Amino acid sequence: MKKIYITLTCLVGLLTSCNDEFMDRYPLDEITDENFWKTEQDLELYCNSFYTEYITGFGTGWGTSTVAPYGYNEAIAYGDVITDNAAPEAYSKVAADQYNTYVGGGSGSSGWSWENIRDLNYFLGNYQRGDVAEEVRNIYLGEVLFFKAWDYFKKVKTFGDVPWITHALETNSPELYAPRDSREVVMDSVMRILNQSIELLPTKGEEKADRLNKDIALHLKSRIGLYEGTYRKYHPELGLDGTAFLTASVEAAEQLMTGGYSLYSTGNPSTDYNDLFATYSYDGNPEVILWREYSADLTYGVAFSRYYAQNLRHRHGATRNLVDEYLCEDGLPLSQSPLFMGKDSIQSEMMNRDPRLPQTVANFGTYNLQDGVQGANNAPFPNIPGLTGNKCPTGYRVAKWFLNDPADWDRVTNGMQAALVFRYAEVLLNYAEAKYELGGMDQAVLDNSVNIIRARVDMPPLMLGSIPSDPMLDGNYATYCDYVPEAVLREIRRERRVELAFESFRWDDLMRWKAGKFLEIPVEGIKFVQEQFPNVIVDKDVFLSEEGYLLPYYQTLPDGRAFDEEKQYLFPIPIEDLVLNSNLEQNPGWESN
Repeated sequence: MKKIYITLTCLVGLLTSCNDEFMDRYPLDEITDENFWKTEQDLELYCNSFYTEYITGFGTGWGTSTVAPYGYNEAIAYGDVITDNAAPEAYSKVAADQYNTYVGGGSGSSGWSWENIRDLNYFLGNYQRGDVAEEVRNIYLGEVLFFKAWDYFKKVKTFGDVPWITHALETNSPELYAPRDSREVVMDSVMRILNQSIELLPTKGEEKADRLNKDIALHLKSRIGLYEGTYRKYHPELGLDGTAFLTASVEAAEQLMTGGYSLYSTGNPSTDYNDLFATYSYDGNPEVILWREYSADLTYGVAFSRYYAQNLRHRHGATRNLVDEYLCEDGLPLSQSPLFMGKDSIQSEMMNRDPRLPQTVANFGTYNLQDGVQGANNAPFPNIPGLTGNKCPTGYRVAKWFLNDPADWDRVTNGMQAALVFRYAEVLLNYAEAKYELGGMDQAVLDNSVNIIRARVDMPPLMLGSIPSDPMLDGNYATYCDYVPEAVLREIRRERRVELAFESFRWDDLMRWKAGKFLEIPVEGIKFVQEQFPNVIVDKDVFLSEEGYLLPYYQTLPDGRAFDEEKQYLFPIPIEDLVLNSNLEQNPGWESN
């Protein structure tokens, strides 16, 4: 588990010649003199900055920097604002097929940046120069290969084919003007160097404090293998076989499943899930494989808890589409369960549901901010349009990640809420899905994965012989995806959506399942009950569907969100980079924009 502020403290003591912005980016290009690369300390110093570059957590400072090309704050909790899980006050241009930043962003923008790859490759070209024992320097080699694999994985998810660069380029390097390498070549290379990283990194417990170990790399392998394997299956136009990647995902997961991990639980299904995401430390937590720690004492923090609790960033709410996917506590979907109390109010629809629902989305009167603090008017009723304060356009205020501690809010940019990056529940979900896709599904697989996750919140286990039907969800697949998954796969995907909501997984899942059209499902919020909002005026402050649900984009996006299957599974290369390198070709569908 990573405590990044310790790494930065080391940098302060060791690097006296850095500029004032080194906290954001250590000037690696200045490490060129012949006295460097001689000691283990040099190798460690060089690798330190990659930790904060890739293990971003909630970011630092004001926590306002955004992820390119998606356009949301880099904090893990905000990734879903571009998906069908959430609706921000100002609709997402990505989700509405209006993304155009690549037109004027300049070379190296919108995610098409290669500075970090150059820095990683610079290490690979120099780390053997000193008289450092091979077994020692290979540990830092393992770190760099891990970060390089992670970086390229992100690039392939974004752009598909990208250049595979093996050494640090100079201004006259011919590779600057080379075409892209195929996805097949790049992803095979990613898996190769990630396997090298796993071999070189120390076993968990044997690493230096706050540095990478094998388990962290195995977690990444589990994630990459599932993503690439399923992307290839559901995008047959690529003509690529994903079997090897799915197999790699299963193998990595199985190693972690024998590594002593378990899900965090105190035995209280009504609070354990939410408590997992609202803490200052994950030390000793059996579920957490990688996290980022903050420290006010070292003036290294982030203004996350303050503005998240106030719903200031993005001013978003969960969607009805997400809420409707949660099962009732008997394990049945809404249309099948006698326990479902209907949708006449948020109070009724929250009754008898999967305990993760009221721990992810705040029922009225829950997860209230303390009186007298800024943003307290978000509760007990959310600030839907027509009310003052930071808006929750759907009325489904997000409770996950909510840390109700005014002391941390008062720290502002020194906020210390811990950021969970890799957790064991994801590994179990990766395992279940990959096993299914490989044709290896049986009850033992479910019992060792999905049912462990369900048990934490006291939900009934998923049984292969009695999987309930769900006409609503199957109908959405048939309407928007042109395929309906087998019932067990549908439930594995449901479990993934519910368990990992607001952890920045949903976009990747939609892309790899070729389910981008789910973004076109109408965005709706709570059932509007006038008595609960006596001063809100219908057809002036809020607009309602025929069923009486809030329509947050009725005026701003009257035709609804849109997804173009011919182009939106990949993002475009910045136009300026296409001009600078005539051998680059734009991704399909973006050429005329």
